[in-house]
Amino acid sequence: MHEYNTKRKPLVLREYGRNVQKLVAQLDTIEDKAIRTQQARAILKLMSSLSTCDKQATEYSQKRWDDLCTISDYTLDVESNYPMPTRNLLPKKPSPLAYKRQPIKYRHYGRHVELLIEKATEITSPTEQERIVIGIARLIKNCSSVWNKEKLDNSMILATIQDIAGSKLTADLEKIKVENIFQTPLPKTRTSKTGRLAFAAKTKQAQ
Repeated sequence: MHEYNTKRKPLVLREYGRNVQKLVAQLDTIEDKAIRTQQARAILKLMSSLSTCDKQATEYSQKRWDDLCTISDYTLDVESNYPMPTRNLLPKKPSPLAYKRQPIKYRHYGRHVELLIEKATEITSPTEQERIVIGIARLIKNCSSVWNKEKLDNSMILATIQDIAGSKLTADLEKIKVENIFQTPLPKTRTSKTGRLAFAAKTKQAQ
């Protein structure tokens, strides 16, 4: 059976491997700074051969020095071509994004429909608000037809919009319901070439 060493230090930068990390650790044992710098530059060449970054990039050389310093846990003391980074210059972890925690009232419509209705309530013009409500109603109807075989009743759609909006809508929902103006027209069916020729022949005979 193979015995695995579980006491090894974790890799700082995995792309360079453990051997590079061991070589960097040995730099601290070299007392002469000139020799230590010479060995550090040799390690940099090895790191360059292992790296998959674009070596023509202007910042590539500095990145290798920064990586070398990072692997040494920011204790590297050599003559460098660039200012050596310090631990306090590490990028801070970004703050988590603030998501709206309010539960969705109608989960099958999603948050976007609620946001659209909320934006509609901010419109002061009743005519413009009516136009937006009709668009939202059509969206709900189309989305529902994708997932459900049953067609949603127009009154039910408007009742849902009213329930989400509360009393903030000034548009006349009853007028929209009576006139049925948000009814989505049926898509036009494409007539085949054979059907068009048959129709043209029938028309010619009738003449």
